[in-house]
This record gives sequence, C-alpha cells and structure tokens, in this order.
Amino acid sequence: MKKFGLLLCLAPFVLHAQDNAFPDGPGKPTLEKVCTACHDLGPLSGMTGGADIWQSVVDDMKVRGADGTEQEMKDIVTYLSKYLGAPVKINADSAASLEANLQITSAEAGAIVKYRTDKGNFKTWDDIAKVPGLDMKKLDGLQKRIKY
Repeated sequence: MKKFGLLLCLAPFVLHAQDNAFPDGPGKPTLEKVCTACHDLGPLSGMTGGADIWQSVVDDMKVRGADGTEQEMKDIVTYLSKYLGAPVKINADSAASLEANLQITSAEAGAIVKYRTDKGNFKTWDDIAKVPGLDMKKLDGLQKRIKY
C-alpha cells in the first residue's frame, strides 16, 4: 500500500502518461477529471490490482483531498479494476477466475476453457477471438492484462 501512495506523491515529477496507457471505457473521463486535479496519471499506468487494491488507493486519495462524489469514486475504482486489474492467465485460470477478472459471462468463460482444452493454449489475441460465443467487445482494452 505504501508503494501506491509513494508513486502517487511523486506524480507531479512524472511526465504525462500517454493516452493509450488508459483505454477508453466507462469511468475514464471521471478518472481524468477527479485524479488529474491533483496529479498526473503517469504512475498509475504501470500499476495493477484488483478492486480491493484500487479501493485502497482511492480511499487514500480521498483522505489526501481528492474531490469527487461517492459515485465518481466508485466509477474510478470500477474503471481501474477493469483496465488496470490483475493479470489474467488466459491459459491457466479457471472459468470462475476468467469470468470475474474479465467481466464476462460464465458461458463465455466456459467457452474459453473448453476451446483451450480442445485446441491447445492461446498464443495471441487473434487466437482468443476464435472462441465461439465469446463477445470480444467485452475484452476491448484488456489486451495488456492477458498473459499467455
């Protein structure tokens, strides 16, 4: 936890993060509005974590004076959890883990597991796109989180 706070404290000394470090998605405008009122987003681009980690970071920022409504803070945690969440091991994670971490249906997660069991491990993003019944639009912006 101290690592996150330290990184955010150093943020004013970091160059602005490139726009592509933060995929478009629900919550991104709120993240930019609320968080950049105090610091640059650069340090966040290299961080990952689940909702519990991001909630701790947001709680810490609120204590430090971040100005946002409860809904805005929830939206920020949801965005960061989805797009900067923990890495997903597409070739090893269980269906339940894939469902939770990729925010897909249980049927889609099961299809991923079945496909890799039948066809072998995924090697590229294009391999994942071949899974029948998987809505790839749900995975937009998650490419960096998926580990093969």
